[in-house]
Amino acid sequence: MNVKIISETKNMIEIEIANEDHTLGNYLRAMLLAEPKVKQAGYQIVHPLTGGIRVVVATEGNGSPRKAIDSALAKMEAQAKDFKSKFNKAKA
Repeated sequence: MNVKIISETKNMIEIEIANEDHTLGNYLRAMLLAEPKVKQAGYQIVHPLTGGIRVVVATEGNGSPRKAIDSALAKMEAQAKDFKSKFNKAKA
């Protein structure tokens, strides 16, 4: 996975994630919108044939877009670990 920062200001960041699609984009967007300081979060497919998404996060007040992304990713990781644990128990 290749991640590239396209632009960044105090309250906004735009990143591009190569070779990803709606699966990651929609999940990441939903988790970002659940963050308290996030005012706006969205993504778009860079090109349907080449893949990749562009994610934009805007925060309010003293909220850091980087911290919002870190927090959202940590929650995604925790959910994945919880799912894996429950899946392993179910198949046992």
